[in-house]
Amino acid sequence: MPLPFAIVCDLLDECCRLCAARRPNSQAVADWFARHRGRIDAHDTNLPALLSTLLPEKRTDRVYCIQAPSLEKIIGRGLGLGASRIAELARYRQPGSGLDLADCVERLLATTVGATTQIAQVHPADVLCFKPNPTYSSRHRVTVEEIDGLLHDLASRIKWSSPAIRSSQATLTTRNRGDLEATYRRLDANEAKWLTRLVLKDYKPLILDSKLVYQCCHPVLPAILQIKDDFTAAINALQSAKGPMLPNSSRRTALSNDLLMSIKPQLGIKVGRQNWFKARSIKHCTTLGYGRMSVESKIDGEYCQIHVDATRDPPGIQIFSKSGKDSTEDRQGLRGPILKSLRLGTTASNIRKSCILEGELVVYSDLENKILPFHRIRNHVTRRGRFMNTEHDTPPKSYENLMIVYYDILLLDERSLLDIRHSERFKLLEKTVHCDKGRAELVPMQIIDLGGRYAVSDLRQAFAKTIVERGEGLVLKPDDPYFNFHDSSKRFSGLCIKLKKEYIGNFGEIGDFAVVGAGYNASRARSYLIPDLKWTHFYVGCLENREEVKRWNAIPEFTVVTVVELNETQLKSLLAFGNPMPIKPANNTDTRLNVPRGLETNTPMCFAFRNPLVFDLRCFSFDKPGNMGFWTPRFPAVSKIHFDRDYTDAISLEELQEKAKEAITGPEMDDSQENLAWIARLEGADPRGRAVDAVSQLTATTMPTPSPIKSTQNTSESDRQISPVTFRSVGTASANLAQVIHAPTREFAVPQAPLITPPSSSLPEEAASPMGHSTTTPRKRRLSPLPDISPIGKKKKKDVEHVSSAQKPDRARKPLSDIGGNASQQSVASHGPDPTIPQQDDDGNATDGARSSVVADTSDSDDGVENHAPIIPPDATTAFPNKDTNREADHGVDQSDSKCVYAGDRCHLAGCPVFLAADCLNTASKACTHIREHGIDNAIVLEPKSLAEGSFAATLSSLNRGQHATLLVDSVNKPDETKQLLFQIEEARKRNPRWRRRWISVYDWRLLRYLAVLEDKTVQEKYYDGFDDPWRRWYCGMI
Repeated sequence: MPLPFAIVCDLLDECCRLCAARRPNSQAVADWFARHRGRIDAHDTNLPALLSTLLPEKRTDRVYCIQAPSLEKIIGRGLGLGASRIAELARYRQPGSGLDLADCVERLLATTVGATTQIAQVHPADVLCFKPNPTYSSRHRVTVEEIDGLLHDLASRIKWSSPAIRSSQATLTTRNRGDLEATYRRLDANEAKWLTRLVLKDYKPLILDSKLVYQCCHPVLPAILQIKDDFTAAINALQSAKGPMLPNSSRRTALSNDLLMSIKPQLGIKVGRQNWFKARSIKHCTTLGYGRMSVESKIDGEYCQIHVDATRDPPGIQIFSKSGKDSTEDRQGLRGPILKSLRLGTTASNIRKSCILEGELVVYSDLENKILPFHRIRNHVTRRGRFMNTEHDTPPKSYENLMIVYYDILLLDERSLLDIRHSERFKLLEKTVHCDKGRAELVPMQIIDLGGRYAVSDLRQAFAKTIVERGEGLVLKPDDPYFNFHDSSKRFSGLCIKLKKEYIGNFGEIGDFAVVGAGYNASRARSYLIPDLKWTHFYVGCLENREEVKRWNAIPEFTVVTVVELNETQLKSLLAFGNPMPIKPANNTDTRLNVPRGLETNTPMCFAFRNPLVFDLRCFSFDKPGNMGFWTPRFPAVSKIHFDRDYTDAISLEELQEKAKEAITGPEMDDSQENLAWIARLEGADPRGRAVDAVSQLTATTMPTPSPIKSTQNTSESDRQISPVTFRSVGTASANLAQVIHAPTREFAVPQAPLITPPSSSLPEEAASPMGHSTTTPRKRRLSPLPDISPIGKKKKKDVEHVSSAQKPDRARKPLSDIGGNASQQSVASHGPDPTIPQQDDDGNATDGARSSVVADTSDSDDGVENHAPIIPPDATTAFPNKDTNREADHGVDQSDSKCVYAGDRCHLAGCPVFLAADCLNTASKACTHIREHGIDNAIVLEPKSLAEGSFAATLSSLNRGQHATLLVDSVNKPDETKQLLFQIEEARKRNPRWRRRWISVYDWRLLRYLAVLEDKTVQEKYYDGFDDPWRRWYCGMI
């Protein structure tokens, strides 16, 4: 049953009104299909024609070569308009009119019809001249099928249409634009409006959800269109089984699954592409992804879906582009590499009948042994037999060749692989493709299990390596079927993830640019819903004579490099606060503008800005468009509008070229250093500026295992497996890394906020710096020992004797947010009786032992000199006494026999009071081992129950200012217990006057392992997960 075009226009009108009111149109679409279900389900209804009418942008195979100016002439001839009405039809060109060509057609027809009814006492022959469409009849309405057939005929005469569309011309009646003119005479005002937009393939601001439209036609149609991305082929497959799959069938779901299982990819019909997510950080990747993921390098080329028919002689090869067009004739240069890589016609070939492969077309240089930039493709690939925009390009060299990089296989010998896991498909791909360097290769990939300990670190390493190598990015694919039609238990099942550095934070920003003019596009203006809008596209330029302008007030000369658009919020802000002083380009004498012939835009400049604006741009890379002759931003977008900056400070063309060359080719520098610098930046780009594995500790870090000075020191097998990658030499530890990272980069590498925030009541008048030693400066002197303080709750408190004064700091205290990881650390030597060692069971857990306490104290600072904020030594159980030392030893005995196996007396923790959360001993036996390695034989265990006693507050008040102590916690496995412990310590401190409260730095116990890397001189490749030193890596806060 033919569908009248008018009822489709009713749906489009209703959805357009909802769009203007910023309301969803889903219910309106569903109700329209429900009202006309009888017509839609009729056996003779042309559903492909209906879908082509509702979703014209999907018909990329049809090209009409009709734009608004040419369509305006067609309408004028078809309706027989005079000069005055042709001027009325062209009102859409006027900036600020708020109309497009379709609106002008509707207004023209509606006004003319209304005027006809008001004419009286006029000769009948004169009345006919006011009637725009004399062949219009309400009984013989134009149908959807008629219009679709007309558009198909028009596209079949255009060489830019697909070969399948062009080949149908011989079987059709010859029709031309004159038939389109005649059709306009049969339409009313509303129908003419939507036909105009249908021909232009532009319904904006209306956007219909394609998946919803497919589902309203039939619930299974969206899945079928993924297998066969062609309206006619998908509808034929659906209608062949439509009888047993009626919507009222009780077995609809089972039958739908059976139907999907029976439908296979077909040669000559493009298979739909997978859906993608854009990851905004490493953390975002771990949220979207799951399980084993194939991490592949994203190749910067042109997408190819290759259909191979091995039964023909010679073998048939058909190549579809990303848009769905058949581009076989344009990519004939790939035929040789494809045939050779698949070994077609030989016994070595894995293909007997048919095959469908996916890959990327690139240009490879045998001279440079690398893939060339994207813009070089246009010198090797034609567009319908013509090389486009290559006049200013370097001619192709003999050592440049087309190359195909395969990354998936969808069909093999009539066996559909769409329901096969990715890992199995890749194995089949490896068996099918015979790699040939520089001609046909497989995409580089690695497997990362996002549930593993090192997943985040491995992913960050792989991404940093891609950035250093100037790759486009990464693609993460789950080990799922290509299309998952059956298992919907996983939220993001079957969806791939794209990860580019330009998606993350401000990595894609390139600088400030001058905005020298603007253009107006009527269709785009309607989508903003801003009245009287005159600017939709903005011409971005680079100042050529900056010094002349600044020195001698010369006329500024700009070269336009790109054209950008703004979102609605940015555009409203620009209209409210910007004052560019627009003028017609012909009357512009304030600036000189050079607009290259190859500038990619269909919107001419309508206004030149006498006072250029300043936009901050970001882009995904750089490109050399045809006939431009220089690098321009690729996919530029406006990140900020600066109303307080002058165009003379914007980037110049020379600076833009330098940035582009650096981004494309990269500087000659040590790859390992740049790799580490990018790792640090990626860690800082995670939410709140902290690496996801540093915050949640989902993975252990990658670091070399230190070898202690003593030959008796053992290295566990698990420690050898800590680093899944091999690090190259980067010089001297973190000092060189700090030089590699630029000033803006450092703020990514160093998280400023602590992981555990102390309550506000504990903040002193001046904050203290976290504990941290320089990697090169040794401590100058050690402090004298202090007498012991008896354990609280077990013995009576003894008087504390202050033996020596504290070392004076060489600078004043800083706020916590200003403290750097290289701040000097004061060392305090403590002497006291050796505590008793708590024994460990077979699992490495500590057992109960005797309790004692050792603290180090210093005297108050001299007058006029401020010490660092003091650290409190809490009263608790001693964890690691020396068995060889008498428990009743005098307090003044120097236990110098316990030294760090890495640095001896120069250990960063030598003499510093160290306290352990009890949970560390219960959950991490390695913490005990690392404590002994650093010679800390007087570590004290803190238990929550001992902190509740009132005597603990007295212990805090007995300590002097200037002491530095360290509390080691297990923030990875025991975050809640750690917070509870810190809260109890804070409550105990509140019992003392504010001026007698003391401070303690809190670190995760894994600091000890990283500190061993810092102090071990035999470890030349020092790495702390991108941080400058171990202190920053595992710093939790202060209490």
